[in-house]
Amino acid sequence: MRSAFTQAGFYPFEGPSTTDLSLIPLSIRYKLDRAEIKLHLAQWQQISLDDRQRLLDTRCGSATEVAGYRALLIEIIERYFSAPPTSHPLSNDAPWADRSRWPQVVIDQCGKQSITLRPVEQWQGLSDMDRHALFVLGRSKHAHDEFIAAMRLFFGDEKSDDPGLRRDNA
Repeated sequence: MRSAFTQAGFYPFEGPSTTDLSLIPLSIRYKLDRAEIKLHLAQWQQISLDDRQRLLDTRCGSATEVAGYRALLIEIIERYFSAPPTSHPLSNDAPWADRSRWPQVVIDQCGKQSITLRPVEQWQGLSDMDRHALFVLGRSKHAHDEFIAAMRLFFGDEKSDDPGLRRDNA
């Protein structure tokens, strides 16, 4: 199943600070979770732009690719920080991977943004990466506009006037 991110590895709603790799793109956050390695923003910003681009461009889909991505991350982190990476095991706790129900953080964010939650079948139809993006944006305290834009992108035309996909300012 294909994700809604662009060929360059970004979602259309990610801003200039993300597309210039100053901030960690959602596709990288997904790869970090897949590789079960924690990377803080301050660390990300200390890595060269070339290595950040390499992390963006490197595939992380199959089990073999995930292992290769993990090895690449370890090599880069050890080179820049002279220390092993921080392990971030998911321990089978990846709420975005559960197709049977919406994660609570997404439900809560929809409530805060006055967005009608779609039927769970629409959640099930998203790629793992797109479900992960909604999960990450749903738990963020600062990504309200991106969350709304993601809901529009994944469940309706970006220019939609669907009242379920816009704030009710009345």
